[in-house]
Amino acid sequence: MTLPVTQSVDVIWWITAVEIPVVASLFWLHWRMRSELLGRAEDQRARHEKDVADLREGLAAFKLDVARNYVSIPYLKDVEKRLTGHLLRIEAKLDMPPIPGKKDLSL
Repeated sequence: MTLPVTQSVDVIWWITAVEIPVVASLFWLHWRMRSELLGRAEDQRARHEKDVADLREGLAAFKLDVARNYVSIPYLKDVEKRLTGHLLRIEAKLDMPPIPGKKDLSL
């Protein structure tokens, strides 16, 4: 059983006129979309790296500002003196002998 000649010409014409251009345009569309996607991903990566570098630089500047302005050496010495004074008073209270009239409640 053979196909009529008109039907085989129609199939060849269909493949030549429609399917090859459609497949070629789909391939071109896929290639273009892929290249655009890769370009956008590279742009996003570069922007992300720049943002991270800016954030690190800002954090370093903030840490330096805090170290310079918020905690000064005299203030730290003052806090240390006050803390030492409080600890010495607590130690003196613990070293005192117990008062004889009160019961020892720790037992």
